[in-house]
Amino acid sequence: MLGRDYFARVVYGGQVSLLVGFSVALLCMTIGLVVGGLAGYYGGFMDVIMVKVAEFFQVLPGIVLTLIAAALLGANIWILVAILAITMWPGVARIVRAEAMRISQLGYVESGRAAGFGGVRLIRSDVIPNLMPPVLVATSMTVGRAILIESGLAYLGIGDPSAPSWGALLNSAQSYISDAWWLAVFPGGCIFLVVLAVNMLGDALNDAFNPTVGRVK
Repeated sequence: MLGRDYFARVVYGGQVSLLVGFSVALLCMTIGLVVGGLAGYYGGFMDVIMVKVAEFFQVLPGIVLTLIAAALLGANIWILVAILAITMWPGVARIVRAEAMRISQLGYVESGRAAGFGGVRLIRSDVIPNLMPPVLVATSMTVGRAILIESGLAYLGIGDPSAPSWGALLNSAQSYISDAWWLAVFPGGCIFLVVLAVNMLGDALNDAFNPTVGRVK
C-alpha cells in the first residue's frame, strides 16, 4: 500500500483509538461524579435540576452532532472526544446519583452531618470514595463504546485525517479488499480484541467489587 509500513500505521491508529476511548471515559466519569454526586446527596430541587440536565444531554444524537461539528469546525480528534463525552456522561451520572442517595443515608455520613461537616466535604471524603466501585465498572464499559463509535465515524470518513485511527484504516482498506484482505483484517481485529478486553475488564471489576453477585444461595 504505497510502500508504507502497515504495522506502524496499525500501532499508531491504536494510539488514536485508545486515546479517544480513555479520554471520553475520563470526562464522563468526572462529569458524572460532579452531577450525580450533587443530585444524589442533596436531593430535592437539586436532584430535579440535575436529572433534567442529564436527560437533555442523554437524548442528544452524538453522531449527528459530530457531523455538524465536522462541517462547521473541521474534523478534530478533541472535538470528537468532547461531543462523545457530552452525550455519554448521563449513563455514569445515573449510577453515581443512585449510589450517592444510598450512601448519604448511612450512619457514618449522618455522623459527619451531626459533627458539623459541610456537604461538599462529606461528598468528597465519604460519598465519592464509597461509590467508586460501580462507577469504575460503568466507566470501563464507556471505553469500549467510545472506541466503537469513534471507529464507526472514522470509517464513514468523519475523523481527523492527520491522526488516522483503526476506523480510518478500515475506510482506506475498502479499495484493496479483494487483493489485500489483511489491510482490513488487522485494524478490524484490533478493534474487536480491544473492545472485548475492555468489556471483560468491566466484568472482572464487577465480580471483584461485588463478590456475592451471582453466587448460588
